[in-house]
Amino acid sequence: MFFNVLHLGKINLKRGRSILLLASLLLLLIQAPAGLSKTLAVPGSSPTIKGALIIAQPGDIVLVSCGTYFEHDIAMKPGVALWSGTLQPGCVTIDARGKGQIFKFTDADTNTALVGFTLTGGLAQASGADQGGAIVCINSSPRISNCVFMENTANHGGAIFIDQSSSPVLANCLFEKNEGWRQGGGVHCQGAAVFRQCAFSSNIALVGGGLHVDKGSTVYLASCSFRDNSAGNSGGGLHVQNAQCAITNTIFSDNWGGIGGSVLSSQDSDIKIKRSTLYRNSSDTEGCVLAFTGQIPQLMDSILAFSETNILRVGSDIPDFQGCNLFGNSNGDWVANLRSMGEKNHNISLDPQFCAPEYGNFSLQSTSACLPGNNPSGNRKIVGAFGPGCVSGDGQTLNTSSPTSGFQAVKAGM
Repeated sequence: MFFNVLHLGKINLKRGRSILLLASLLLLLIQAPAGLSKTLAVPGSSPTIKGALIIAQPGDIVLVSCGTYFEHDIAMKPGVALWSGTLQPGCVTIDARGKGQIFKFTDADTNTALVGFTLTGGLAQASGADQGGAIVCINSSPRISNCVFMENTANHGGAIFIDQSSSPVLANCLFEKNEGWRQGGGVHCQGAAVFRQCAFSSNIALVGGGLHVDKGSTVYLASCSFRDNSAGNSGGGLHVQNAQCAITNTIFSDNWGGIGGSVLSSQDSDIKIKRSTLYRNSSDTEGCVLAFTGQIPQLMDSILAFSETNILRVGSDIPDFQGCNLFGNSNGDWVANLRSMGEKNHNISLDPQFCAPEYGNFSLQSTSACLPGNNPSGNRKIVGAFGPGCVSGDGQTLNTSSPTSGFQAVKAGM
């Protein structure tokens, strides 16, 4: 599981905020006029989550008591909010035990919500139903937060499959050890999706180990992390095909990409990577960190360091690197087809001076050349996903205001 160590000290504060949020929402329900909405309890109103959702109506909340529920093929009711008792993923586990998908969202609007669950054991392999081991979204735009997707399996989208008409928003979710036999170990997206503070860890697929972004899709990743994902073919972190993908403040570390793109492989896609950190990614001998064909991607104010393979493979034009730092890569930094960019556009090659990358802390030491006051190129922007944030001699954190990347659910709730 991928945590930034600087934020573990916020555990009690975050837990308090979650409890306060739950209390506030329940108070609003008590004060709401009768007939507008109601709260159904599991197991009070129904012994099963599936049963509670059958009787729920749009605007209702289904509140699930902590525990493990062995259920599968649950139809999510549009307009209903499904909450765990603490709003944290450690409270409720839904284990399908390999008997089918866990949830099916059909025609779900933005008022449909799933908050605070661990979903595991989902399996989608039947003919015509091989998409989304834990969740399949069909013409749906739900809000999914504080959830863990672990050890789910499907041909397409080990944990989640998103169809062309869907546009979910996912916040603070963890995708861990899911498998897509073909595409998208964690998620396969054919529509539009937003991922905020989500972590993809140890997922596997033939293409797009963490995430597969399919034709016509639009995906936005902000403050996320991709660690230890792998693809037998290409796109260990993610694969983007004839689509749009914007990435900011995101960490890619220790991903493996087979013959191409341990971090990212792209075909004819609009790719923008900004303020991100790519660290110690690897591939087969003939592979690389970034593999592009078609449109020219943009990499801005990002760090690409200590790679254990070639940096780049392109079909034609070289990506547009601006304000980037390439350092310590095993086969060289600004070399081969990148040589012309090494001394222009505020690009540099200097030790980024991470605080403790072995512990997942990619914040920067105060003397790092990736900080505005130290950058010899004159770049006045922070380079990489994090700013300063190491610990001083007296044990005090120098800076806790840098953005967080990846799953940050309360540890006590796990």
